[in-house]
Amino acid sequence: MTDFEPRSMVGLLPIHSHLIQAGDLQAVVGDGVRNGVGGTQYCGLWSLTSRHRVFNAFGNSFAGLLPGELRGRRTFLEELDATSAVLTREPDRQRQSRTRALYRVEAPFTIHHELTLCDEADLRAPGCSFREVSWCNYMNSPDDPRLHFLADGQWLRYIPPSHGIHSNVAPASVPNDELEKWPNTGEGRPFHWHRAPFRFDEPFYYGRIGDMVLLLVFDQPQWLRFFSSPSGGGGAIQSERTCPAWDFEWVIPEGEYMPGRDFTFRVRMIYKRFHSDDDILLEVQKAQQILHG
Repeated sequence: MTDFEPRSMVGLLPIHSHLIQAGDLQAVVGDGVRNGVGGTQYCGLWSLTSRHRVFNAFGNSFAGLLPGELRGRRTFLEELDATSAVLTREPDRQRQSRTRALYRVEAPFTIHHELTLCDEADLRAPGCSFREVSWCNYMNSPDDPRLHFLADGQWLRYIPPSHGIHSNVAPASVPNDELEKWPNTGEGRPFHWHRAPFRFDEPFYYGRIGDMVLLLVFDQPQWLRFFSSPSGGGGAIQSERTCPAWDFEWVIPEGEYMPGRDFTFRVRMIYKRFHSDDDILLEVQKAQQILHG
């Protein structure tokens, strides 16, 4: 049995969700069978709760850490143990790419996620010299919809003014002339193909959910982009709120991308009680030591 042979492919009955838990956290990893608001496309974290907040951090009909490579496609779920699960997808006529997405809970309040893909054909979008690998986090009606991150040495608290306007935030370390150039595709242009007028300093951002913080810390900052929408997750239970999308992607540049090569992207998601921005920076430092250790 290889990394890409989940148990449903070796004679056992398929499974569609698996509870993983450790420390303060419980999470449910699910494949794409759940028929949410937008149909059967919401694989990833179906649920994330903490002993400090028992409500799902993600929209109840959506998902978090949802890989675009698996979205709306046939996926297989494999239980690894009580703390870990894997979603996999084999190449097919629809999309010639092999993908493996690991989710692992680590006490007291972290989910380690990594995705490895290998394209068997050139899967760059038409007109693009780069390859995009994206994720969605559809949040559950937070009272504060903004992303919080460092920009030009200061804390910036930001949500785009509307869906598709100034949604994409690039790293400050990448010069303008080295950023990806988006083709003119007219009305079919993806909503995240609109650059914000500022950059992030460090590869992390956080959002607030009640008295909790959801912090994401990433590797490979040169390839990383944040993008968000105030309404990407649709309406909220409370009429005065929405469900924002706190999304991200890696952009593999032309000089690095090639079919037949493995690419692995890693993120650590910390879900804990919020204390202060200084505490956030300490958590970022610890997560970066693990990512780069």
